[in-house]
Amino acid sequence: MRVLLVSCVFPPELVVSSKTSVHIAQEIVARGHALTVITSFPSKPAGKLNPGYSRRLFTRKQAPEGFMLVRCFSFLSSKSRLLNRFIENFSFGLISGVAVLFSTRPDVIYSNSWPVFATGMLFMVAKVRRIPFVISVQDIYPESLISQGRAVAKNLFMNWLRWWDGVIARGSRAVIVISERFADFYRTERRVPKERVHVVPNWGDDRAESLDAERITRFRKAKKIPGNARVFVYGGNIGVAAGVETIVEAALKVETAEVFRLLIAGAGSQLQACKDLARGQVDGRVIFHSPWHPEETDLVLNLAEVLLLPTRGQQAYVSVPSKLISYWLASRPVIALAWSQSTLADFVEQSGGGWLVEPDRPDLLAAKIQEVLSLSPDELRRRGKAGRDFAARNLTREICLPRVVNILEQGAVK
Repeated sequence: MRVLLVSCVFPPELVVSSKTSVHIAQEIVARGHALTVITSFPSKPAGKLNPGYSRRLFTRKQAPEGFMLVRCFSFLSSKSRLLNRFIENFSFGLISGVAVLFSTRPDVIYSNSWPVFATGMLFMVAKVRRIPFVISVQDIYPESLISQGRAVAKNLFMNWLRWWDGVIARGSRAVIVISERFADFYRTERRVPKERVHVVPNWGDDRAESLDAERITRFRKAKKIPGNARVFVYGGNIGVAAGVETIVEAALKVETAEVFRLLIAGAGSQLQACKDLARGQVDGRVIFHSPWHPEETDLVLNLAEVLLLPTRGQQAYVSVPSKLISYWLASRPVIALAWSQSTLADFVEQSGGGWLVEPDRPDLLAAKIQEVLSLSPDELRRRGKAGRDFAARNLTREICLPRVVNILEQGAVK
């Protein structure tokens, strides 16, 4: 089987990434299939071209892992503004579509690209060339834009986006979604036949790295975290949809400040806004760690007693933050800011691995942090283990990844 994988983001070093596109590429090659990956030049999370790269229309090279890697030009978006992201999305869709149009004909195209525009252009090329098309849905668009307050719910353009997203989904050989709630949405709202919608959650690597205590101690000292402090951590993208500002505001309201510290690790368009919120603190309870290098992932997560997972507005209804998986696989309980009846809320309630708080309410989050600070270490360990057990049963690479490649194999032969 010859597979063409189009991914809007594909990291330059496979060994340090847990991105699903990388794992899928490795699994396809391991099964003996020919693979070409079409992606952008690496620029995440800062939105600036990584050192050592220069943008061209196309570059091609044989990856050591055994597949052809084609990188395409696209505009870069260093700011989380709707117009910037649209230009980035559209430009990558246009250039990657040209690459697919003139590539050797594959047996199946798998699109793990930006929704609506980039995916839509690939869809049109697939239709012209009569190539089976499979899409991955990580966020529901345009509903995700509306939930972030970036677009109004009802106008002609939003109606067109909904219609076009439905056309793409109904015209695809298979639609892979990350939860049953997403599946219900595509079957009812987008009218995709039931048998073509497949639920495969995102996943993480179920591995436990043994960290020596001295390394954690050195990191605490470098960040000026007192030895008796109870450390809560947010680690991930600090963008508009994440709502990290809420946890900064909540941290400043926590009363037991002498034993509480909040570490925010990551980068993104809202990092400076979060730093501005914390600027007036006098006790150093909010600490930033940016950039957060991939090799520091286990260090930062294991430093935490509790991990924080905010979402903004109704974002939890239309996306599921993949960081939840790495959080739980680190055996740490999670405080999630999400509305009930969202997939994120379902996971937290089913697992027993944390607590739910209404989004965008720093007062409620501060109260929950205060409550959690009063719990015993045994109770925190119990909840951390419950979250890890749930992730190990449902959200690991070994469980989820083969299902994706099976769907591609089935889609190619029909």
